[in-house]
Order: sequence, then C-alpha cells, then structure tokens
Amino acid sequence: MKYFVTLLFLFPMLSVTAQDRIWLDNGNPVQAKLSRAMDNKLEWIAADGIPRIYSRKRFLVVFSSSGQFIVISELNENSSKAQSQIEAFYKSPARNVSQDVIIKSVPLTVIAGSISYESDEVINYLSSEGNAASINKEEVAAVIYKDGRHEILRDVVDVAPLLALAHKEIEKKEREIVRKAQEKPVTQVAAKPEKPAPPKEPAKPFLSDSEYKEYSAKGIRRVDEFTSYLRIIGDKSLKSEDKNKAVQQALSLFEPQATVAVSSAKGVKKYPVKEYLNRLKLLPYSKINITWNEVKYVSELKQEADGNYYGIIAAQQVFEGFAANGKVAYGDITKKNIRVKLESYQKTIDGKDTVNWEVLLGNIGVETTEGQ
Repeated sequence: MKYFVTLLFLFPMLSVTAQDRIWLDNGNPVQAKLSRAMDNKLEWIAADGIPRIYSRKRFLVVFSSSGQFIVISELNENSSKAQSQIEAFYKSPARNVSQDVIIKSVPLTVIAGSISYESDEVINYLSSEGNAASINKEEVAAVIYKDGRHEILRDVVDVAPLLALAHKEIEKKEREIVRKAQEKPVTQVAAKPEKPAPPKEPAKPFLSDSEYKEYSAKGIRRVDEFTSYLRIIGDKSLKSEDKNKAVQQALSLFEPQATVAVSSAKGVKKYPVKEYLNRLKLLPYSKINITWNEVKYVSELKQEADGNYYGIIAAQQVFEGFAANGKVAYGDITKKNIRVKLESYQKTIDGKDTVNWEVLLGNIGVETTEGQ
C-alpha cells in the first residue's frame, strides 16, 4: 500500500509564548512570517528559514508576536501596495495593552477585560469597568491576550472573516485601554489599620517521586486501554452489544468535554469522543485494523494552578479499512497528540481522609497525516 504525505502544522494549545504565526486554509497555524507579495501569491518564511510561495488563497490570517493581526482579505490586490501593507504590519509598534480582548462570534462583539481564569469550557474575566463576568467558550471565536498570544477557538475558516469585520473595533478598544491607563490618576491612599491576614488556602496535594512515575506510566496505560477499545469497536465480527459496551468503557477514560480531531482533504474537524466512536463503528468497511505505535510523552506531567497535573502523549495511529475482497480500500498513518489530566480527589478510609488521583484523557489532536 502506498501512502502520500499531507503536512499539517500544529501549534500546541499549551504553549505560553507569543510568536509570529500564519493560519492557512487547512485550519492549522505555522510559525512563520510573510516576506513578499506577488501577483495572486505570497512568499512566507518559516522557522527553518526557507522561503516558500503559495497562492494567496491558501492564507487566511497572520498574527505578529505582539498580538497584532492582518486578515489576508484586507491585503490590497496590487502586489506593491500589498507589500507595503506587509512591511508596515511587521514594523508596527508593540500594542502595550493592559487587558485581553475576547471576540464573541454571535452577535459579533469585542470584549476588553482582564482574564482571571480559563478552562476548556469557560473564560472568567474582569471587565474594563471592574465587574466580574464570564463567557462560555462555545460563544468565543478568538482571544488576543495582552502578552501577545492568541487563540482561535473555532474553525479558522469561519473566524478569519469575523476578525476582518471586527478589526477596526478591536483597534478602537485597544486604543481606549491605552488611553484609560494613561489618564488613570495616581491617588494617595490613606494608611489603613492593618487587617489580619486571610487564612491560607489549604496546600495543594502533590505527587511524590514514586507516585509521579507510577501515574505517568498509568497515563500511557490509559492510552493503551483506549486503543484496545478502538479495535473492539471497529471489529465487524463482534455483536453490536459488545461494541456498544466498548464505546461506554472508552468514554469512561475521558474528560466529559473531550474531543477527537480528524483530518481530511477539507482540513481538520473535531468531534465529541462519543460521536467519534459511533462514527468509527459505522464505517463501511468489511474489516478495520487500528494500531497505535510509538506512544510516549512529549510534554511531561506538570502541576498547574488548579492543583491538577497535565501532560501530552504523542502516538502514531495506523488505520486500515479493508474491502470485501480483502484488499485495503483506505489506509492512513496519523500522528496524534493526547492531553492527559491527573486529577486529585479525597477518599475516606476508616474515618481518615486520603488523597487519591484519577488519570483522565482529554482532547486528541492531529499533527500529520499520511493517507492512501
């Protein structure tokens, strides 16, 4: 069986540094800069320093490391004018804003505030007026952080035109943030009697060295369990009851809101885990083989502010779907990455509270795919 390679650039969600990025029409970002505008084409240079030329239609939106952006639809069709826009974009001064910007998709709204907490489902923030507020991430198209990072929360093909429509409003909000910061009077605060310090929060539970090794290995075993259920779900010789039981067992390994990314010629699409497993069960092949190789951590477990540990496991998935004649009808090799969460909970044994840990799998992403 022959395979061809379609390269998909992936930027991990857990990255904490702002970088120059280009979002392409395959739905993924690449760390790179635009360098030259030509007739219906753009030249760009990635981290390897090699210039590449793509049709202008391949590009959607470009971000600078400071959080400024330009939507490709905003570039002038005249190549010399577009070149001037690109050069001016990269020479723009730093934003120097003290608040984050949240772009809500429906209705299209630009919200300025200071994000105080963020999870997979929600963003909590203080508005420009100092009021506490919250927004569900399903309503958010993108976030531009005050430190220059950005996050695209929906399909970038849909987000790019929203950014173009909201561009002037975003710039206006950021000018207001800077102006208010400059106008804010410095007042002398009268000395107040010292108040007793608030009680300290209970210490976060942590893993000993031996526990860390034990639960790191358990994360790998969770992935192995998941792949064993995939083989059962895809086995056409088994009864529906057995497959349905395997679906439920596989779901118990994941966080409730976890998704699985699937790549195709149209780009990358994310499915809830249950929907992904049910779709796998119904694939129109007489036989399915799924194996996962090279399963290993690419980001070791690390404790974060909520007290839980998080890491990323990478693996290579080999998929083969066979026709009735026994020949491979479709096959691909996909590099996957899986978010792992180690969550603590208390359990009472003989009247004594003990800390236990549960290993859960999170979102499954796609890095590269080689398909038939």
